[in-house]
Amino acid sequence: MTSRPDSSIVADINDLKVHFPVRKGVFGGVAGVVKAVDGVSFKIRRGEIFALVGESGCGKTTTAQAVLGLVPKTSGRVALSVGDWKEKSVNWEDLTSMQKRELRKQIQVVFQDPFSSLDPRFTVRQVIEEPLIIHKICSGSKRAEIVKDLLNKVGLSDEYLNRYPHEFSGGQRQRICIARALATGPELIVADEPVSALDVSIQAQIINLLQDLQSTYNQTLLFISHDLAVVRHVANRLAVMYLGKIAESGTENHIFSTPRHPYTALLLESIPVPGKGRSNRGKVLSDDREKTGPENGCSFYSRCPRRIDECLQRCPELVDAGDNHLVACFNPLPAKS
Repeated sequence: MTSRPDSSIVADINDLKVHFPVRKGVFGGVAGVVKAVDGVSFKIRRGEIFALVGESGCGKTTTAQAVLGLVPKTSGRVALSVGDWKEKSVNWEDLTSMQKRELRKQIQVVFQDPFSSLDPRFTVRQVIEEPLIIHKICSGSKRAEIVKDLLNKVGLSDEYLNRYPHEFSGGQRQRICIARALATGPELIVADEPVSALDVSIQAQIINLLQDLQSTYNQTLLFISHDLAVVRHVANRLAVMYLGKIAESGTENHIFSTPRHPYTALLLESIPVPGKGRSNRGKVLSDDREKTGPENGCSFYSRCPRRIDECLQRCPELVDAGDNHLVACFNPLPAKS
C-alpha cells in the first residue's frame, strides 16, 4: 500500500497495460501479443462521471475490467481509494481474498446487456437482495426495507418485487441492474455501455437516472461508451481511446468544442445531426480499413489525415495542450479562439 495525499481521487490509473498472448499450433505456442490496453493513464475524481469513449475494440472494456480487478494487468498501476482504503490507495495484487471481497463491495458494475446480466430464475427481490446477503450487510427484516427503497430510487414500484426479469422491458431491467449495483453502497460504479442495448427513448431515461443518482448521492461513475452523443450529456470529463491508447482527454467542453486530436474530430463528425445526417458522409480516410499502427509510431498513423514523418518514427505522448486538455499528437488541430 502507498500513501495518497489527494483524497479527491477515487481511482488513479497509471501506464496501465493489458496484453493477451496469441497462441497457435498443436502445442499452443505464443505467436504474438494483442495489446488490448497499452499505456493508459487517467484519474477519476470523487463525485464525477468520467467516460471512456472510442470505437469497438479500442480497449475501453478491458480497461474497466482491470479497474474492477477482473483481468490481470501486464504492467502499470491501478490504485483505488475507497472504503477502508480512502486514506491510502491499494492495488488488487496487494490484497488477500477477504480484503478483495471488502473492496468489491465498494466497486460495483452495470453491464451492457440487462437481460443476460440478470438470473432468469431470480425474482427482482432476490436479484437486489443477493449482494446484501453475500456481503452480510444487514438482517433479513432490514434487507426487505432496503430492497424496496432501492427499487423506488430507480423509479420502479415495489409491486414488481416478485416478478421475474423476462416480465420487464429492457429499460426496466437496466433499472433493476442499477438498483443491484447500488445495494452495497459503493463509492465507484463502472457502467459498461449501459444504454447501448436500449431504444433511444429509453436511453434518455437511463442517462437521466444515472445523472440524478450522481447529483443526489455524490456517486462516482466510470462510464464506458462508443457513442459520443450519449457521453456529451452525461460526462464531466472523458478520455478518447484508440487501439489501446488514450488519444485525447479533457472536460466535456474541451473535447466537444475544441477537439485537438484528428481522431476525436473524425468521431465528432460521425455523429448524425437531425435532418442533415453525418458531416463526414462520403469522406474516405487513407487506409481506412487498416486498423493497425506501425510498431514504433502512432497507432492512428495509417488513418490520419494530418500524419507527418515523425508519427511513423515514435509514439506521441499524452501532453497538456493547456488547461489540463491532454492530447497525444505531433500535429494536433489548431486550438479554436
